[in-house]
Amino acid sequence: MALYNQILLGLLFSLIIAAMAFQKKSLSLSGAMVAVLVGTIIYSFGSVAWYGLLLSFFISSSLLSKWKEAQKKELADRFDKNGARDGIQVLVNGGWGAFLPVAAWIHPWPGWYPMFLGAMAAANSDTWATELGVLSQKKPRHILSGKPVEKGLSGGVTAAGFMASITGGLFIGLMAFLLTGIEQGNFETGYIWMGLVSGLAGSLADSLAGGVFQLKYVCQICQKETEKKMHCGVPCQTTEGWTWMNNDTVNLVGSVTGSLVAWLMFLG
Repeated sequence: MALYNQILLGLLFSLIIAAMAFQKKSLSLSGAMVAVLVGTIIYSFGSVAWYGLLLSFFISSSLLSKWKEAQKKELADRFDKNGARDGIQVLVNGGWGAFLPVAAWIHPWPGWYPMFLGAMAAANSDTWATELGVLSQKKPRHILSGKPVEKGLSGGVTAAGFMASITGGLFIGLMAFLLTGIEQGNFETGYIWMGLVSGLAGSLADSLAGGVFQLKYVCQICQKETEKKMHCGVPCQTTEGWTWMNNDTVNLVGSVTGSLVAWLMFLG
């Protein structure tokens, strides 16, 4: 199919999906606009197997974010970002992924798709771990020190979140197995394990970067730890972390890590 037709189809599909997500409040207006751009690029320069992984991540993570939403709202004041995904969040989770099919179109190489798989698996693993981990009855523990931390703060891990991370990566790997098999007639079981391993690695890298380097604050009014600059209507006091390492940067670290791990698995 000519690239022009691919672009038109990608734009049409992405507009429909982004409009539905905006209506369901899964995406903000800026998030919907960036989602259309990212989706169009991935469909245009990739294929259904590429676009299908993006949809698998976006749809599954959006559904999980709505599950038991009332319980999660109690932790909303701790997260750097919550609710509808904005443009920066969509770009961080999909921007690196959008670069890979373009690279594959310019310079064909079989390793681009595994790298894309790793990026999507990492994003999915981290999202599933977050959305299900915060519902755990047990208090999270810091990924390095093992000390209990408050729910909703980066760097905290739970057994439930760890299992959700494994399942999220495995889901993307399974979807890659099915999509490429249907498209090419060759079912690669290696994609299943690649999704699991790269997804878990990206999720752990995300937790590590979030727990050690992400900027954190404490509210000067209620004394709560938070990832937000403002709380209780006043600026928060910085407690730790690098000034440029926010939640979006942490997510990018996880996505790129997943991609690199998948690349190493492909080479091996």
